[in-house]
Amino acid sequence: MELVVRCKNHPEVTEGCVRCARCGDWVCPDCRVELDGRPYCAQCKTEYVRDLQAGVTPSGKLAYASVGRRLGALFLDGLLFGIPYGLWMVYMIASGQMEDSAKPDVVGIVGLIVVILWVTVGQVVYEGMMLSRGGQTLGKRAMSVKVVTPEGHDLRPGQAWGRAALRFLIAGCLSIIDYVPALFTEEKTTLHDLAARTRVIDARPGPR
Repeated sequence: MELVVRCKNHPEVTEGCVRCARCGDWVCPDCRVELDGRPYCAQCKTEYVRDLQAGVTPSGKLAYASVGRRLGALFLDGLLFGIPYGLWMVYMIASGQMEDSAKPDVVGIVGLIVVILWVTVGQVVYEGMMLSRGGQTLGKRAMSVKVVTPEGHDLRPGQAWGRAALRFLIAGCLSIIDYVPALFTEEKTTLHDLAARTRVIDARPGPR
């Protein structure tokens, strides 16, 4: 006997029905949506898009950001903190205060204090504030990567600020060594990711 399949939403429709790639229910052409070449019912389409936004692949695993994308985000954020130092250096050189016998003036001293605070306290405040409001700094947003929990959820404010402080301390003490574990772990975790219990995912829209 020939098997007759019916759309779960329109039982009277038997022609052109296919299985949803996510839930397995039969759906007719009017009820299905093609995403990445696979058919989905309306409910599963919404869940599929939500998973992609959360950095979850169709297999259910998080789509971890590559080390290259992470370093690119780090470089872009570093420019934000390097510009004030560069301006201070230009002023010191232009005013002749980089000479061995020269003494810095008030502007040079105040500028140095501001630069030191900016690249220390300012860096932690910037990162903690940005991560607590969406998991992305400006550099991470530009590189389409996002910091989440190991389960793929948004960070709690305390976790975001703690990660910012840990990254500054660990990176300050161990420099590039902080990123070495990311080259060898499946989840591409750095030392500060392990300490803060965070993961960095690929936040680009669409299948990966």
